[in-house]
Amino acid sequence: MRTLARVLLAAVLVSPAAGEEPMAREPWVTAYYPGWRQARLSPADIDFGAVTHLIHFSVVPRDDGSLDAKINLLKPANVRAAVSASHAAGKKILFTVGGQGSRERFVSAMGDGRRRVFIASLIAFMRENGYDGIDVDMEEVLPADAKAFSRFITELRAELDAITPRPLLTAAVLWEPALFARLAGSFDQINLMTYNLAGPYPGWVVWHSGALYDGGQRFPNGRAPLPSVDGLVATFLAAGVPREKLGVGLSFNGYVWSGGEVSRPRQTWKDPPAMRNVPYYALADTYRIREYDDKSPGYHWDAHAQAPYLSIEGADPADAQFVSYENELSVGKRVEYVREKGLGGLIVWDLGAAWRADQPPERRDVLLQALKQARLGGKPGPR
Repeated sequence: MRTLARVLLAAVLVSPAAGEEPMAREPWVTAYYPGWRQARLSPADIDFGAVTHLIHFSVVPRDDGSLDAKINLLKPANVRAAVSASHAAGKKILFTVGGQGSRERFVSAMGDGRRRVFIASLIAFMRENGYDGIDVDMEEVLPADAKAFSRFITELRAELDAITPRPLLTAAVLWEPALFARLAGSFDQINLMTYNLAGPYPGWVVWHSGALYDGGQRFPNGRAPLPSVDGLVATFLAAGVPREKLGVGLSFNGYVWSGGEVSRPRQTWKDPPAMRNVPYYALADTYRIREYDDKSPGYHWDAHAQAPYLSIEGADPADAQFVSYENELSVGKRVEYVREKGLGGLIVWDLGAAWRADQPPERRDVLLQALKQARLGGKPGPR
């Protein structure tokens, strides 16, 4: 938590860069597809027309440089199904190494005595399974890791460059913008994890998990703006990451704040609320979310943050809830932002979190369809 707060504080203190030129090409949409979601969303049900790349999540490094593919269910059957479906649709599929809490394993595997084994393990897993590249998601990257991480990425890129066709190398990031600016030449995409940007931390307020803008809103002490996609983008651009290689994040999960008598953005609390991560499919059922309609119970649009939320008031103040999530309008706004800033594209975390197989066809993946419509030139849904 303290590290997240430090990262976001550094990000919001940077002013957005001026004079951005719109991008001429279409942005990438790189979607994460966890192995453990395949039981819910099969590869056959993915609308590959809505994405440009798929990332299979994930393997994690072992201390000796070998890989654990079982932890996130990248078992052979799941790998074959995902790779075959992606290639049949004409799309490239990468796999992730890492994920939340993976730093210690990376530090060990990147050590001088194990780095060669680690890189060889990654290359072998990619080639044996037919993947088109590797996504690096070391969480988190600390200043002390810069030297070892740089060596690892430089050597991994060199090994990939020796392969024809040249595999892709991407990164999911939130930390150390100057480090990723120096390594930008090694990556095809550098994607910001601009979700889960808030929490019930000391000195914080209720806030959106993926606010597009801070809207001039500040922490109670007044010293810094609240975190936003725009603030993090400004930080990484100011550090020197090329805008055409920079992507922003979009999560198909929501966050429910409860237990602290809070139900609206920017509220403070006496007793800290709890916050839990909930996939969109569960939010839609629990809170009766009505797509393309502002009549959902408790629905509000925060014009400052350009983000939707639900404000749930109970009979008892202790029953109040604040629900931060993405909807069709905010998805469209994210795509517009990418174009306006001239960025490379965006990532979607957890493609299956918004899949609702029990709904009519037009409502089974409303967030992905909103993203597809916005990317292909359509307008966000009506409000």
